[in-house]
Amino acid sequence: EKQGKDIPNVFPAYADAEGIKQYLMQAKGVREGNIIYLKDATGSQLSSVFGNQNSHKGKLFNWVKPNVSNVYVYYSGHGVPGGDKGDAFLVPSDADSQTIELSGYPLEILYSNLGKIPAKSITVILEACFSGVSQAGSLYKKSSPIVIVPKKTMIPTNVKVISAGAVDQMASWEEDNSHGLFTKYFLKAMSGEGDKNNDGEVSDNELKLYLADTMTYYARRYYGRDQNVQIMKGN
Repeated sequence: EKQGKDIPNVFPAYADAEGIKQYLMQAKGVREGNIIYLKDATGSQLSSVFGNQNSHKGKLFNWVKPNVSNVYVYYSGHGVPGGDKGDAFLVPSDADSQTIELSGYPLEILYSNLGKIPAKSITVILEACFSGVSQAGSLYKKSSPIVIVPKKTMIPTNVKVISAGAVDQMASWEEDNSHGLFTKYFLKAMSGEGDKNNDGEVSDNELKLYLADTMTYYARRYYGRDQNVQIMKGN
C-alpha cells in the first residue's frame, strides 16, 4: 500500500505464498533454510535473487548445487505487458504503473537467468496474469480498456512453467479474496486429489485436467471469464 504507485494490492498473495511454502516443505521435503521468501518484494530484491540483464549470478545461483538441486520459483502478484512490443513484466511492490518497463522485472530476464542455473530441475509457478488487468483493478489508470497485447515469453529448455492462465486471461481469486483460484486448486491437486490413476504422482496432464474441472469451472461460474492453466516447457 505504501510502496507502489497506482498498483492495486493482490489480497490473496500472502496466504497463497504461505500455502505453497508449506506444500514444498511437507510434500517435497524442502528445508525452510533453503527457501528464499520475499514478502512485498521490491525490484532490487528480485534482481538480487535472480540477477539482471548483466548477470545471472544472483543469490539463487549461489545457493544451487549443480545437477543436485531442484529449484521451485513461486510468484503471486501482478504481471503486466509493457513497452511497444508487449513484453511481460512482474510487478514489484515499489513499481510505478506509468513506467512499468523501467520499474518492472522482465519475465524474459527471469526465464533467461533461470535457464543458466545448472540445477537438476527448475519449475516456475505463476499465480499471475499478464493482461495488465487484475481482480483488484487495472494497472493502467485513467486509460481505455484496450491496452498492449502481451506476448509469450521464450522459455529455456531446462525450465518448466506452470501459469495460472493464458497471457491474455485474468487470474481469478476466490470470492472472499482468501486465495487465488489457481493456487488453491493447484495445492488440492498436488495433495492427491489430482492423482486420478492412483500411482502416487500427479502428472502434468492430470494437473491440467483437475484444474479444468475446478479452477476453470469456478472462474466461469463466479465471474463469467475464461481461465485455463498453461503448462509450458522450453524447446
